[in-house]
Amino acid sequence: MVRKFLLLICGFTLLTACSEELNGNESQLEEKNLKLAEQLNEKEQKIKELTQRIEQLNVQIDDSNMEKEHYAFVSNNSREFVEAHTTGDKVKLHQLLSADVVLVEKENKLYARMNNSNGYEWQLFNKDAKGQFVDWVIQGYEYDGKTNTFNIAIREFYLDSNGEPESPPTFLYLTFKMYNNEWKINSLAFDM
Repeated sequence: MVRKFLLLICGFTLLTACSEELNGNESQLEEKNLKLAEQLNEKEQKIKELTQRIEQLNVQIDDSNMEKEHYAFVSNNSREFVEAHTTGDKVKLHQLLSADVVLVEKENKLYARMNNSNGYEWQLFNKDAKGQFVDWVIQGYEYDGKTNTFNIAIREFYLDSNGEPESPPTFLYLTFKMYNNEWKINSLAFDM
């Protein structure tokens, strides 16, 4: 009986020791699992951030490619617009403008009215003007992929009636948008 009792005590001691060791290992495994889960969450967040950055860079690349691909066309149409508005060429202006811009003629002046601007008009040409158009230069150009539009800033140079350069120079802002596979000016503004 003593043997059985000793055997029982030894078995109980062995079971207790094994159980404590298993509890210690479980605790360590849970800690490792928590650390691994945190690391995994951090990595997933980093992957999400990098994926968003890649998408932003791809948009920038696409926009840059559009700018390069269409620069010659948009700059040429801008030149034609400047020539047409400084000479009052209504036929050419109609060709370059979308239906969003309406030409209005009154009192020897030609105006452009944007349909979306509550009737605001920009003067394009004045038959009675004393100043003279001299030159122009593109000051800025960008493609906006969100709106699929090209924005171009132009600086125009004029001489006043005394032959002196007008100051400050006139800035013209054009926005081109695709209509039936053709880039048309759908908005314009002057800053004089």
